[in-house]
Amino acid sequence: MYKTIFDDLFELNREMNRVLKTGGVSGKLNWPETNTYENSDEYILVSKVPGLEKEDIEITLKDNSLTIRGNRNKETGDELKNHLNERFSGEFERNFMLNNKVDIDNINAEASDGLLIIKLPKSAEIKPKKIEIK
Repeated sequence: MYKTIFDDLFELNREMNRVLKTGGVSGKLNWPETNTYENSDEYILVSKVPGLEKEDIEITLKDNSLTIRGNRNKETGDELKNHLNERFSGEFERNFMLNNKVDIDNINAEASDGLLIIKLPKSAEIKPKKIEIK
């Protein structure tokens, strides 16, 4: 697989989110882990969100910036002594800058089996148009 300038822009966006959110301190900052895909008709984001229900997640799109926001509560009660805690808990927010316009009226999001799948159909104006020769 080859790397494009868009990959570099996504990496820069992720690093800017990390620095601004944590003051440069590394930690559990790129949660939820997300893969992005593209086909001829849409962009697809797949985020790992184990233990969350759809009511725990909010998705917004503003000015070509997609935001995934939510909250994961701690899993252990007060009666348990915690020896190791590697799973993220608390509020989270992930931002993704979209390079192209999307059809905002037909965005589809679903959460099941610990995955959040967001499908962003490409706007008709950015899809290639076949021109008929007369």
